[in-house]
This record gives sequence, structure tokens and C-alpha cells, in this order.
Amino acid sequence: MVFSMDDRNSLAFIKDTLEQFYHVSGMAPNLEKSQIFYGNVGPSAKKSITDLIRIKEGTLPVRYLGVPLIATRLGLKECIALVEQMVKRVRTWACNYLCFRGRLQLISSTLFSMQVFWCKTFVLPAAVIENCEWIIRSFLWFGAGDAKRARKVAWAKVCHPKEEGGLGIKSIRA
Repeated sequence: MVFSMDDRNSLAFIKDTLEQFYHVSGMAPNLEKSQIFYGNVGPSAKKSITDLIRIKEGTLPVRYLGVPLIATRLGLKECIALVEQMVKRVRTWACNYLCFRGRLQLISSTLFSMQVFWCKTFVLPAAVIENCEWIIRSFLWFGAGDAKRARKVAWAKVCHPKEEGGLGIKSIRA
């Protein structure tokens, strides 16, 4: 991400810097995948900027590495992608008829890493955390992300370390 004022000198400097980077490294920005975003810029200034740098205007919110880039606090709507990713993974695994230990390993290695990736960037809403834990609990006990049967052990006990009789799963809330 590059931020700039909307004057011609700043934009020319950025353009020259990118060209120098290309000559030194051999790597050029892909203008087809690049987008420009404006804040408080008039239509005539937008046109002159677009003509100068030849990058299309993007719309917010934009996703970077699968995470929405927004200036406000995340809501349930922005985090639905995380929940959908987890459900998609669980559904692909559910048809493999994995044993309990196999499901536990997948939870520890994959599902938690997906959630941790988002948590390093944002504070997740409580409803999203609840959905993620529900998916993980259902997959652990029943091998599917949408089971509605009774759990075998309280989730709080499952989240204890192995030395204390738990399964060593970390709680998302922690």
C-alpha cells in the first residue's frame, strides 16, 4: 500500500520510484491487479491521477490476503468469510470419516490457525467467536460442522492443558 497527496509531484515521485524499483529488481507492479482509492478528491483530480498512473479505481472495503481492510471495527458481515472458510474446510474433511485424534489434529493445526490469522489483525466480534467455536466443537465430537447433538464433555474442560485432563485445545476466547 502506498499513500500519497493528490498533487502531481507526489504522484510523479511514486511513479518514478516504482520505475527505479523495476530497473533494480526486475519486478514490476501488475497494473491490472492494482487499484487506487481516493479520499476527498474531486472528479477532475481523479481523472488526471488516473490518466497519469493508469491504475483503475477500486471500491472499499478491499480484501488483502483474505482479510477485509477497513478503518472501523469489524462486524459480523465482514467476518462471515472466516466462518465460511471454516465450514468449507470441515465439510471437505467430514467425508473422510476421520478418527477423533485425526479431527483433533486438524483442529489444532488448521482451524485455529485460520482464526489466529484474523485475530492478529482484528478483534473479532463475540458472535463470530461463538460461531467458530461451535464449528470446532461440532467437528471434534461428531466429524461434521453442523451436528446438533449433545456434547460428550464440557468445552471448558476440553480447553484445559493435557496435564490437567483436557485435550490441549486453546479456547478462541483466550
